[in-house]
Amino acid sequence: MAGIGFELKKLFSKKGLLLQARANLYASLVVAGPMLMGAIFLLGARYISTFGGASIHQQDLIVVIITYSLLFSLILTSSLLFVLARFVADMLYIDARERVLPSMYGAISFFLAIGSVMWLIFLNVSQLSFTYSLYSFILFCEGVFAWIQISYISAVKEYRGILIGFLIGVASGLVVSLIFILLKYEVVASLLAGTCVAYGVLIIDFTIVLHQFFPMGSGSPFKFVEWIDKYPQLPFVGFFSTLGLFIHLLLMWTSPWGIQVEGLFYHAPRHDIPALLAFMTSLVTTVNFVTSVEVNFYPKYRLYFSLLNGDGSLSNIEKAYDDMLDVLKQEIFYLAIQQIFVTLFSITLVGELLSYLKLGFTASMIEMFRVLCVGYGIYAIGNVLMLFLLYFSSNTDALWAVSSFFVVNTVVTMYTITLSQAYYGFGFVLAGVILYLVALRLLFSYTDRLDYYIFTKQPVFFVQKKSFLTRLADKLDS
Repeated sequence: MAGIGFELKKLFSKKGLLLQARANLYASLVVAGPMLMGAIFLLGARYISTFGGASIHQQDLIVVIITYSLLFSLILTSSLLFVLARFVADMLYIDARERVLPSMYGAISFFLAIGSVMWLIFLNVSQLSFTYSLYSFILFCEGVFAWIQISYISAVKEYRGILIGFLIGVASGLVVSLIFILLKYEVVASLLAGTCVAYGVLIIDFTIVLHQFFPMGSGSPFKFVEWIDKYPQLPFVGFFSTLGLFIHLLLMWTSPWGIQVEGLFYHAPRHDIPALLAFMTSLVTTVNFVTSVEVNFYPKYRLYFSLLNGDGSLSNIEKAYDDMLDVLKQEIFYLAIQQIFVTLFSITLVGELLSYLKLGFTASMIEMFRVLCVGYGIYAIGNVLMLFLLYFSSNTDALWAVSSFFVVNTVVTMYTITLSQAYYGFGFVLAGVILYLVALRLLFSYTDRLDYYIFTKQPVFFVQKKSFLTRLADKLDS
């Protein structure tokens, strides 16, 4: 979320209850908007497909094709998302903005070259019809484009324009789907075509905003690979954090709750729908992390390192250090309290409301929702702690945290699906606890010895090591 803090500071600096509410609403839309709009699109697609006379099987097919195409494009690109975010931040810091856009197109072309072949192979063996496979392939490629762009769009302050792009994308996708259905086009193909249009509009909006913010650029589009050498942990942090968040969903598709929709496309609606709703409850921590932590913690963080790099006296540096850690602990505590409140509210009142409204939630789905609310609540706090580790460039510790989360979620979920259904979901809960405990321990262990890591652990004479990737980046850039 680099860059959003500057925009939020302008909003939150204005006093008054209505202005503060406006700032919170704006921040919520910026942070949670993409997720909420994605859910709204799926819900709208379900209603339009029902209007078009789609059978339950056809509705399920629409959902799984969209889910598979976007989820696996995200998992593929996740290995470089943190690397690219760090590259953009460094380029902005040294005022080399002309390097940004070439690297984005380089990353997109790299993943499209690899991912398109992999996805074509998957579609070829998935027993999906040619028309559906074509739309899935287009959506997968659009997903690669969009996920990479999001790493760059976080540096841009024009969030209102971005949100408008999301809204236009969702609306245009649903309208196109409805028009195709009215023209008697096959219902599944209509919805998939509309989804492709929605993400196409989103990509166009992102591209326009990025080109307005950054110059066309120069230099090698693969300069960013040097950052893999500089920060070798970041590709694994991105991959394990992303796959760890979704691995329990993938495994549940193979459980007794899993249903084969068509070919290699599976889902587990009794688990997936409660998981989506439970994930929404964790967004409160994400929003508060941006609005409260980014706005309140970053000034203390910046002051401390400015004094270190400048001419700050020892007493001023020590005071800035104490203030920074006080704010860090305070914000973590507030985030935890807020998330606990939302989780308890969701478990008690929302769970009862789902049962009362007769929306098709069975007793097992409501219980699953409650279990996963706990899991996502704990995960949200643990993820914030991991992000703080990245804030302090403690990349190895962040890798330990997310890899522990991934391994526990995978192993325990694989075990629980062999047991009674009463144990489903507890793999993710335990993984969230592990992420929280490991990240908390490593974060405060690191910050307690921050002066050691800043001064004593640094080499006396810096010698830049040029491994294969760095030499390759230099050669491409020459």
